Amino acid sequence: MKNSAFKIISALWVVAIIVGGLGVVARIMEAERFTGYGSYVPWGLWVAMYFHLIGIAGGAFAIGGICYLLNVASFREYFPYVCIVSGACILTALFSVWIDLGHPFRAINIMITPNFSSMMTFNAWSYSFFLLILALCLFLARKKSSYMDLNDPSGWLVPVILIGIFASFAFPSQSGAFFGVIDAKPYWQSAIMPILFLISGLTAGSAALLLMDCMTVCGVQVPTGNSDSGGANVSRAPFNVLRWLTVCGIMIYFLAEFSEYSLAFWSPISHARQSIELIMFGPFWWVFWIVHVGGALAATYLMVAGKSPQVVGFGALITVISFISARLNILIPGQAVSELKGLQEAFYHGRLRYDYQAHLNEYLVALFIVALGVGLAYGGIKLLMKIDTSNTGASQ
Repeated sequence: MKNSAFKIISALWVVAIIVGGLGVVARIMEAERFTGYGSYVPWGLWVAMYFHLIGIAGGAFAIGGICYLLNVASFREYFPYVCIVSGACILTALFSVWIDLGHPFRAINIMITPNFSSMMTFNAWSYSFFLLILALCLFLARKKSSYMDLNDPSGWLVPVILIGIFASFAFPSQSGAFFGVIDAKPYWQSAIMPILFLISGLTAGSAALLLMDCMTVCGVQVPTGNSDSGGANVSRAPFNVLRWLTVCGIMIYFLAEFSEYSLAFWSPISHARQSIELIMFGPFWWVFWIVHVGGALAATYLMVAGKSPQVVGFGALITVISFISARLNILIPGQAVSELKGLQEAFYHGRLRYDYQAHLNEYLVALFIVALGVGLAYGGIKLLMKIDTSNTGASQ
């Protein structure tokens, strides 16, 4: 990455942290007074970001772990950085849902006095377990003895990765099951919902790793084990592997989404049709057609036709951003349809409405969350590279 471009991105990151930080301060000082929530729509942009970041964390580790086990070219050198990206995403995801809580400082109770019949408790403990798995994988991958033959039964890294892959596949599916078990919401109660969350998590996670590989995003040169390849050849692995995994993920997701929507439209007794019509033709139709569909088409074109890491990386960036719309198109329409006909007209109040629209404070906090995730991932990668450089110099 050119030095001038990196300075511009760094300046934008500082602005995002400062401006977004003001939103966080306002949220802490004024509770949820500046949000667009209501009694009928209690979950909004921050919860959507929470599910999106959880999906990226699980998807990134699953892709990186599987490629490590299959010994895909250069992925073993990349694996510590995969752990850092996954960890940064899950930490920011937890911050997203923490800032959304009415009493955020009571969140510790879910660890002290858990109720495992609650899906929320199960998720919280699962994420804590996954963070431990990430830390252990990073520790073992950093040890030279851990880069062993996959047939060596004495190594610990491979079994820990297998446990982590199982957990990372479970995260997006858990998120879908979180919605699927709610009987009162016909749009959410769908067997394909966990599959949609899983596919979108794997796709966005692969795109996030592709961003890590692109110097235009990370601003660092991640070692590939081949000094000749550097970071400029878009035909090399793992760059090429991640690019096509992301493209295939986008196509598979839209195939599954088409199956879900078409069944609802063609079924004369579908209770989910009203929510889907709201997604496609409601006040926020542009989220589906422009951000979701248009963003996916643009990202696919850039990643397929791109001849440079900058172009392909921009396609990956669009993928990571646009897939937040997939979460919003599940989260909001499921709440925006009344369970009882005429309920919205029964009583009028500013907080009793179904038309959710994110306020400025929600966007500012979301901006801070994104900047925080980028800072954690970039800082972790830079720190790890600095340690590697120091160790190499000391050994010489």
